[in-house]
Amino acid sequence: MTSYTGLTLKYIKGQKKRSLLTILGIVLSVTLFTAIGTIGVSYRDQLIRHTIQDYGDYHVSFNGIPGEAVSKIAFHASVEGAGVISREGYAVINETSEKEKRENPNAAPYRYLNIKGYDSEAMDMLQVRLESGRLPEKPDEIILSSRSLSHFSVPPQLGERIKLNLGIRKVASTGEERIINGLGDFGWDLDESFEAQTEHDYTVVGYMEEIGRGSWSSTFILPAITFNDNQTFDGAKKYFVYTKMKTMDHIKEKTESILSSLSVGKVTEDSARELYRESGVETFRVEYNNELLKLYGKSTYEGVNKSLILAYTAVAAFIMICTIAVIYNTFHISVVERISQFGMLRCLGATPAQIRSIVIKEASILSSIGIPIGIFTGTVFMKLLFSYISFLQLGLLNGMRMIISYPVLILAGVLGLVSVYASAIGPARMASRVSPLEAVQKQDTSKADKAARAKNSILVQKLFGMEGQFAMRNLKRNKKRFRITAFSMVISIVLFIVCNGLIDFLKQTTQLSGSQYSYSLMYEGPSKRIEDSIYEDILKLDAVEHAYKFYNSQVMAVIPKEKLNPRYTELKGRNQGVEAEGGYRTSNNFLFSYGDNSLDAWRSKLTSGTLNKESMERENGVIVVQKVSTITDQGKRLIIDQTTFKVGDKIKIRSMESNKQGYQTVTVAGIAEQDLLSSSPSESAILGFITTPAVYEKIVGNDNFARIFILAYSDRPHKPITDYLHALTKYDGGYNYTDRVAELEQAKNDAMIASIFLYGFMGVIALISFLNIVNTVSTNLILRSKEFAVLKAIGMTQRQMNRMILLESVFYGVIAGVYGAASGTAVSYGIHRLFMDAVEIVWTVPWSSIGIACAGAMITTFAATVQPMRRLNKVKIIEALVREN
Repeated sequence: MTSYTGLTLKYIKGQKKRSLLTILGIVLSVTLFTAIGTIGVSYRDQLIRHTIQDYGDYHVSFNGIPGEAVSKIAFHASVEGAGVISREGYAVINETSEKEKRENPNAAPYRYLNIKGYDSEAMDMLQVRLESGRLPEKPDEIILSSRSLSHFSVPPQLGERIKLNLGIRKVASTGEERIINGLGDFGWDLDESFEAQTEHDYTVVGYMEEIGRGSWSSTFILPAITFNDNQTFDGAKKYFVYTKMKTMDHIKEKTESILSSLSVGKVTEDSARELYRESGVETFRVEYNNELLKLYGKSTYEGVNKSLILAYTAVAAFIMICTIAVIYNTFHISVVERISQFGMLRCLGATPAQIRSIVIKEASILSSIGIPIGIFTGTVFMKLLFSYISFLQLGLLNGMRMIISYPVLILAGVLGLVSVYASAIGPARMASRVSPLEAVQKQDTSKADKAARAKNSILVQKLFGMEGQFAMRNLKRNKKRFRITAFSMVISIVLFIVCNGLIDFLKQTTQLSGSQYSYSLMYEGPSKRIEDSIYEDILKLDAVEHAYKFYNSQVMAVIPKEKLNPRYTELKGRNQGVEAEGGYRTSNNFLFSYGDNSLDAWRSKLTSGTLNKESMERENGVIVVQKVSTITDQGKRLIIDQTTFKVGDKIKIRSMESNKQGYQTVTVAGIAEQDLLSSSPSESAILGFITTPAVYEKIVGNDNFARIFILAYSDRPHKPITDYLHALTKYDGGYNYTDRVAELEQAKNDAMIASIFLYGFMGVIALISFLNIVNTVSTNLILRSKEFAVLKAIGMTQRQMNRMILLESVFYGVIAGVYGAASGTAVSYGIHRLFMDAVEIVWTVPWSSIGIACAGAMITTFAATVQPMRRLNKVKIIEALVREN
C-alpha cells in the first residue's frame, strides 16, 4: 500500500454487504434517472408525432392571403419554410339521381370534388396520408379520396387519366357565385347550380385516407389534391400559407412583424384545432399551432410555457434531491461505522485531506460500478415496459416508440455521479474533522452529558412503561442519529405522496372532459331539422335510457348594466356591447332546450330557483348558465361568472333567425353552473338560456331541433344504437353522429397506460425507499450493540430489549409520518400550483396516499428491526463490550 487511500479498496472488499447495498442504491437511483429521462423523451416524441398528425407540422398559418402577398411571407427573414395551398376549383363527379332525391329530399344537386393545389412543403406540413399510390409531383397529377371512388361512373384506377371540368358553384335562382367561407366550402343548398370554367386532364397517382373523422357533407363534397409548385401567384386568388419559423422564440412578435410588412387591415387570430381548416376563412386570419408549440415550450401563452418548465424542473429537482438524500444516508452510515478506523489513521499521521480522499475515492469506485449498471438496467426496464405497452395495444400511447437518447443516458450518469459526490462530501468532511482521541474512544455515539440532559416523558412512561421511556430517551439523547434515521423515513414518505399525486394528475389530464352522454346524432343538411320519427325510433332502441331533443338558436339579448360582471369584461378585455334600452345589447347568447323530458334532470343542476313547466311557459321562464371556464391572456384557466343574474330577473331577448323583430321578455326561473350533460363549466364564452320547447318556439318562431343526445344503459349491448346511427348516416349524408362511449373508453385506456408507466416508477421509488429505511434503521441498531450490551448487563431482559427496539421504530414511524405527511402534502400542492397555470387540475389533500405511506414506513421499520434483533440476540455481553464495531 503506497498511500492511505489504498485502504478504500480493502474496506469495500471487506464489507461486501455494505458495499453492495450502497451500489444497489446508486444503481436504483441512476435507473430512475434513466427511466424518467427515456420515458420523457419518448412520450414527448409521441406527443409531437401525434400532434403533427392532428394539427400539422407548422408553426403559424396565414389564411386568406392575396396572391401578391404570399412571397412576402414565404421569404420573410424569420421564416424557414412555407407550404402554400391554392383553391383550384370544384369538379362535378355526378349529378344526384332522381331516385336518391326522392329517398333523401335534402340531397345536394351534385357530388363534387373540392380540388386544392398543394406544393410539396404543404403536403409534408399537413400530413397528407395515402392508402395507396404516391403523392402528386406534377400539376397534371391528382390524388382522390378513397370515399369518392364509388361515385364515379367508372372508378378511376391508379395511373389512369381522368378529365375534370373545374368551375364555380352558383346560387341557381340569382346566378351569383356562391360565397366560399365557413361551411360554405363544404355545405350545399338545394338552390344550387354549377358553372364549368376550365377543363383539366389529371393522372390519378394515389388514393388518400379520409381526412379527420369525416364530416356531414362528405357524402356530397369530397377532397382531392393536385400538385402546384406555386412559383407564380394569381392576384385575384386567396392562398393559405403554412410557415415554419427559423426559431420558435418570440413567435408572436415575428408574426406581427410579418403582418406589418403586408400592411393588411382586419386580422383575426386563433389557435389551430384540426387539420384542413383552411375552408373556414371569412377574413384574413392567422392561426398559431399552439398544440405543437407548447411541446417545445414556445406557446404563445407565456404563462403556459413558464408553468410547464417550472413544473417539470421542480419534479426533476425533487427526485434528484431525494436521491441525493438516500445516497447521503448510505455514505454517512458508512463513515459513522468507521469512526474508530479513521481515528486510528489520524493517530498514525493521516491528514484531514487524506481522510476526505479515502471517502471520495470510495464514492468514485462505487460510482464507477453502480452508474453503468444503472444506465443499463434503466434502459432494459424501459424496453420491457414498452414491450408490455405494445402488447396491450391501447390508447394514445399505442405505437409509441422507445427513444434511446444518448444525451439522456449521459445526463442520467452525470446526475448519478453528482448525487454520489454531493452525498459523499458531507460525510467526508465529518470524517476529516474527528479528532484521533475522540474517534478511538467513539465519543460521538452516546455522550453522557447528552444522556443526562434527556428528560423523561411521563406520558410515554404511563403508556409504554420503562421500555417506552428508554426508547424515547434513546431518540432524544442522540439527535444527529435520530435526525438521519427520521430523515430517511420522511424522504420515503414524501416520495410516495408526491409520486402518487403525479399519478392522480396524469389521470386527470387523460380524462375526457366536456359533455357527458353516450351518443350524439346531428343533422346539418339543408332542412336544419331532424324528423320526429327518427327521435321516436331512437327511443324504442333497447339500450337507450334517455334521449333528449336539442333545440339551439342564437339570440340577441339586452343585459342590464348592473347584471354584467365587470371583472369578467375587464379580464377578457371585451366591449360590454352596444347601449340599448337601459342595458347592453349582446349577440353572443344562445337559447337552448333539451325537451320537456329534461326538466327533472335540470332540477338537480340548479344552484337556485325551482322549475315548473306550466309557470315557465306562462312567464317565458329560462334557466341561466352564466359560469364559464376561460383562459386568461397569461394562459391561466379561470372559472368565473359572466353575469350576475338572480331568480326573478327579467331579460329582453329576440331571435336572430326569425322575422320577428321585437324583443320578448323572459324571466329567470333558475341558475345553473353547468350544462345538463356536463360535469364542469363550459369553455365557450356564451351566455346560455335554457327553456321548454314551447317557449323556444314562441321566441324563435319554429320548433326545429337538429341534434339528439342519447344516454345508453351501461349494462346493455350498444350495437342496436350504433347500427341504427350508422345506417342513418348512410341513408342521408346530412346526418353524422359522435360515439362518446368509444371516446371515453379511449380516454380510460390512455389513463391506464400512463398509470403503468408511473406505477413502474413508483415500484423503483418504493424499492429505493425500502432499502433506505432498512439500511438506516438496521445500521443504527447494529452500531449500538455495545450500548445494548450495557443495558443487558444491568438487568434488562431480551424481551424488554426487543420491546424497546420495536417502540423506537414506532416512535420513528409516528414522528416521520407527521413530518413526511406535512412535507409531502406541501410539495404535492406546490407542484400542483405550477402545473395549474398550464393545465386545469383539481387538488385535494392526499389522505389515502398519506395513510399508505405512513403505514408502509411503519411496516418497513418493523421489518428493518427483525434481522438486527436476531443478530443482537446472538451476541454475548462480554464480546459486545470489548468488540469494536
